[in-house]
Amino acid sequence: MNQIAHPSDANRQPPYLRGLNDPQREAVLTTDGPVLIIAGAGTGKTAALTARLAHLIFTKKAWPSEILSVTFTNKAAREMRERVGRLVCDAVEGMPWLGTFHSIGAKMLRRHAELVGLQSNYTIIDTDDQIRLLKTLITDNGLDEKRWPARQLAGLIDRWKNRGLNPADLDAVENEAYANGRGQQMYALYQARLKALNACDFGDLLLHILNVFRSHREVLEQYQQRFKYILVDE
Repeated sequence: MNQIAHPSDANRQPPYLRGLNDPQREAVLTTDGPVLIIAGAGTGKTAALTARLAHLIFTKKAWPSEILSVTFTNKAAREMRERVGRLVCDAVEGMPWLGTFHSIGAKMLRRHAELVGLQSNYTIIDTDDQIRLLKTLITDNGLDEKRWPARQLAGLIDRWKNRGLNPADLDAVENEAYANGRGQQMYALYQARLKALNACDFGDLLLHILNVFRSHREVLEQYQQRFKYILVDE
């Protein structure tokens, strides 16, 4: 493990270490092997991750383009980019893989869309478009939308996608969750309609690229070789 800077050495510390406590500094300076930070909200996890990003670039452990850094919200991603920018200046412009899970998934999917039956200029539908599409499918397949609301189906599909489940992966219990055993059918019809429209929803941005990695080992290996560090802000 790298030597942890002592508070008395603050005047010799690089800017990204100033103001960090000992556990934060240890997380920043440990660059070999996995690092896990478990702490409550507002205790400085993002600050430590940002400083770690700056440290990896400042010490030339990796080029900015060799670091994958993901977070959940656009706000958090913007703040992280701004913080890193203040610490490493122009180097942040060379960080194409800093963003939310969904934005990074979308960037990867643009490159490999044909592997999941889409074109690279696919559109991303919002929740309102998703509900309208599901209502049409529900009606066209003889179901009562009032009894089996489109929003209920949308929630189930989102849950399945977040768990990495394709229609064929649903077990009997999951299938029974909608319209007395028609969950799998409606999910499959929805995915087929999206593909015909050259579109995907937000869940697909993660599920599709996961399917690419599962089915195309050579693509997975490209990214495994590309990234020297993966940082996740949860």
